[in-house]
Order: sequence, then C-alpha cells, then structure tokens
Amino acid sequence: MGKAKNIALIINASNFERQKVIIKAAHQILKAKGGYALYVLSNYGAFYDDTWHEHGEGAIYDLLNYVKFDGCILEGNLGSKQLANRISELLREKGTPLVTINIDADGAPFLTINAYRACYELMEHLIDRHGCTRINLVLQDGLDVISMQMKKAYYEVLSKKEIVPDQRRVMERQVSVQNGRALYQEFLDAGIDDTEAVICVHDVMAIGLCLELEERGFRVPEDMLLCTLNYSTNSIVFRPMLTGADRKDADAVKTACDLLEEMMAGKKVNRENFYECKMHYGTSCGCSNQEEAEYGKRYQELILAKVEAATQVSSMMQYNNALEKVESLDQLADNLRGMLEGISCSGFFCCLNQSDLKYIVNEESERKTKQGRIYDGTMVTVTGVSDRTGQLKNMAFPVEKLLPAETEEGDILICLPIHYKEQDFGYMVFLNEYFPIEIYNYRICHESIGSSIENLRRQMILRSSIQKLDELHMQDQMTGLHNRFALQRFRNDYISGKEFTIVIMDMDGLKKVNDDFGHLAGNHALCIIADVLRNVTEKNELLVRYGGDEFLLLSHNTQRKHWEGLRDAIDRILAEKIDRQHIRYPLGVSIGYAMSTEDDPLSIEACCELADKAMYQDKINRKRQRADVLLKE
Repeated sequence: MGKAKNIALIINASNFERQKVIIKAAHQILKAKGGYALYVLSNYGAFYDDTWHEHGEGAIYDLLNYVKFDGCILEGNLGSKQLANRISELLREKGTPLVTINIDADGAPFLTINAYRACYELMEHLIDRHGCTRINLVLQDGLDVISMQMKKAYYEVLSKKEIVPDQRRVMERQVSVQNGRALYQEFLDAGIDDTEAVICVHDVMAIGLCLELEERGFRVPEDMLLCTLNYSTNSIVFRPMLTGADRKDADAVKTACDLLEEMMAGKKVNRENFYECKMHYGTSCGCSNQEEAEYGKRYQELILAKVEAATQVSSMMQYNNALEKVESLDQLADNLRGMLEGISCSGFFCCLNQSDLKYIVNEESERKTKQGRIYDGTMVTVTGVSDRTGQLKNMAFPVEKLLPAETEEGDILICLPIHYKEQDFGYMVFLNEYFPIEIYNYRICHESIGSSIENLRRQMILRSSIQKLDELHMQDQMTGLHNRFALQRFRNDYISGKEFTIVIMDMDGLKKVNDDFGHLAGNHALCIIADVLRNVTEKNELLVRYGGDEFLLLSHNTQRKHWEGLRDAIDRILAEKIDRQHIRYPLGVSIGYAMSTEDDPLSIEACCELADKAMYQDKINRKRQRADVLLKE
C-alpha cells in the first residue's frame, strides 16, 4: 500500500439510511479506482434556522483547516447555502477541488438530481390513473433541490390538465415526524377538508401524516393517497409502502467521484451536472408493488440491520451508565474501549484537545477560548485500537494527521465531533469500518463521551469543593494550623503503631502582650509562634492549635535526642524573627513531651497528660530563670 490521496466526504444526508448508502458507495468507488483514502466528516445539523453553529455538531468542519485534502465531495441535502459557501470558500483558499451534490456552492461544480421528470410523472399518475384533482403539496423549507423541481412540475401539470391551483394546498415546513403529524390539522385550519392526495417531498413528513390519519380513522390509500419524493428504506418498511422517487444515491456518488478525479488531474468540468431519479409506485397511492423481489430483499436487510442496531444499543447502554460516572480519564478510556470492542468495533480512536486535558482533570485550571479554531495543533488519543497500531493510550499527535497512524489507500475514516452542548473537546475516528455501529447509533457513542467528559469535569469541581470545605473545617482560621477536628480525624494514623510522641507547647506571656499592647498584637504574637513551630515540624508530623495559646505536635519520632534539641531550634528561629521584625515584647514557648514506645506503651490520653505536666514544669522553670536574670541585673 502506498501513500494515498485524501478525499473528504462531507455528508448531511437527511436520514441515516441514505448516509449509509452514500458512504458505502463512495468508499467502494474510490477503492476500485485505487490510490485514495476516504475521510467522512459527518454531522446532523450545523445550521438551524439559517444560523451557523460553529460549535457542537458544526465543530467537525474545523478539521478542514488542518487536514490536507486532495479533493472534497459535499453532499448537501440537509445542508444550507451558507454552509456550502463557507466550505467552498475555505477549500478554494487552500486550492482543494470541491464537487457538491444537491446544493450549489459559489465557485464549485455541482451535481444536482434531475427529479423533475419523476415529479412530472407522479403528478400525471395521480391525476390520470387515480383521478385526483385536489392534491396537497408539502415541501421542505429552504433550498432543497427536489422541492423546487416538484413545485415547478406541480404547477405545470395542473396547468396542462386545466386544473386551477389552490395556493392553500402548497406548504413549506421543516422536516420532522411531529410536523408531519400536524399537517392534517393545518389542512383543516386552512379550510382544506377535501384532500384526495398528499405529496410530501420528505418521507419523514409523509410517515408522520400517515400516523395522524390512522389515529383519526382515515385509511391510506382508500381515503387519501400518500406519496413522497425522498424514497428510502423507511419508505420500504412503512405500511402502506410509500410511493416515492428513488434518488439513486450510488449513481450520484459515482458521478461526483469521476468529476472530482478530473478536477484533480487539472481538467475542466461543467459547472452544472445532473443525475436521474426513478419513481417507485407502492401501495400508499393504491398501486400494486411492481418489484416484489427487490422490496422483499431490501426489507429483509433492513430488518436485520434494525435487530443489529437494537443489540448494539443494549450492549452500549451497559457501558453508558458507567461512562456517566467516570472519575478519571483512565476510567473513561477503559469504559469507552469496552463499549466499542463489545460491539466488534476494531478500529477507533478517541482524540481530545491537548489543552483541554488539564481543564478536564484539574479543577483549578481555566479553559482557554480559541479564536476561530476549535481543535488544537496537538491532539491526544486517550484511547484507541486498530490492526495497524494495536492498543493506544494517551498518545499525542499533530491534528494534521487526524489520528496516530499513517493512512493508506483504500482506508475509510469516519469522523464525528465530541462535544457537550456548545463545548467541543475533540473527535472520534473510526478506521476501516464501513459501519462499526449502525449509523444512527453513532450519536449514542459520541454524545455519551461528550456528556461523560463534562460530568468528569463537574465531579472534579465537586470533589475539590468538598476537599476545600473539609480543609476549612479542619483549619484554625487565625494561624492556618490544623485544629482539634483535624486531630480527631488523623490521630489514629499516628497512634495505631503504638510508638509515637506527643509534644505540648504553650506560649509564654500572652496575657501581658494583650494587656500592654492590645489584642491585635496578641494575635500577631500567636501567629509568630505558630510560624516558628511550623518551621520546626517535619512533613510527616501533625501540628495542631490545641487551645488559645496552646499547641500540640503528634509524631512517629520517638528519639529523645531529637526532642531534647527542639528547645534550641525554637529559640534560634524565634530570636531571628524578633530581631527581623523589631518586636518590642518578649516571646517564648514552654515545651513538654511524652512518648509511647514498644517497651512502655501508653494511650494518647496518658501521653497528653504527661506532656502537659512536663510543659507546666518547663514553664515554672523558665519563670525562675527569668526571675534570676532580673535579680542579677
């Protein structure tokens, strides 16, 4: 296998079955030609109401900024003029040839379906064979090619048959089953209660309308004929079988690949190109099935695919709950690998922005906003596996490669964005799998990853908040040392081994500092003493503000020599602080300690009592020493 030319297929097909047909056809055609690798960039809506959504589903197009493609095919059925122009402008700047299907992008050759003949044939069929004169037409709003051709044929045939058109019967709607169900009531609200036939340009609308008609007691086709101009596998299995136009997507893809190959070779091609569609007449308009064998075969294939999809969903969902509860990126990677390997997906990579990894796992980091770019120059495969790479984890690679492996001719790479609402984290790549998951189950996969990453982020924040509250609960607010709550929490860590030392220390003369210099000075003096004690405490020792001016140290160290030298260490550091800060009042610490050893084990309470007595004896001794000094003076 040699280095391949990279071809991007940007697909916006209006249903997942059409996506499957288009992707499979493109791969087979390019593989047969030889020398190509196919990159499929797929989303389900970068535009809503003509507003460009750069993030979320639309994020996948940002890869066009990085990956070097030798040519590009844009299938624009569910896209928009704005989307087509954005992509065309970007690729034109990079010198990448572009061919579009079913959408006209500025400056790019396009391939458009010639549905006009089929639309004209359908209108004549309804009028001449079935005697319909009251025909409602439901178009897809926007620049849908078939809608425009159907509208033209609709008025021309009515005019030819000398039927006066009723403008109320022509509607434009967004495609959804719910909108399809609402159509019948809209007909009634518009004063149309005598409909004989309905043509829905999109089969989803026709299916929604048929469901509503059945609920209202109407029969199809006995009471109303129903047709569509987007014939698909949904149309095959629907009862009654929908009459519709087969768009011959595989033929369209072949023509597009041929045009693109000529452009890549420097040849000039026609700006406008066509492919034909063909009508199928099913029982939804009262026609007998003319192709029983073909219907039966495709119906069987579809049912098997639906069963497989349901099995995959069941397998994926057992991991889905675990994905929602992951507490680390490693857990996310393991669960994701388990999910995909569990449904025999043998080549996949979960790629996240390198700069986002710190944001995802570190509650104190902030996310950097990217101006105009969604993906990093460096991506990290948090998990992945393929025959070419074996299993991978946490591997960095340049985004220009799209995945941490070299592509070869004949490869197919299906790319999907990973996002949560408007936050983009990276993308999934499926390598050399036509459809490792039934294509409409892709959404379960990449949406689960996006929400899992966001849940992981929230858990990190929550754990951090709990930890900070816990720290505040166990911290003395004046000195910053641990308090008695901390002593109760951690004491067993020190006394479980039976050998430990308790040191009790008391500040000398706090009352006199408060009386002579004020309580603020007294608080300052306490903080100085706390800081000195902090300096003489080892990392594995517990220092606690035990009372007002009393401190407690809990240690595993039972070396008497160490504790006998504690006094000198405290006095030396304290003298340096007094001198450096020009403190005007005397400061000192009285110390007492007691040990529990293997030879003489004691309870913590007994040790505290002995250490406290030793501290008071030290305080008495220190007062005598100060008094002797004053007498000598």
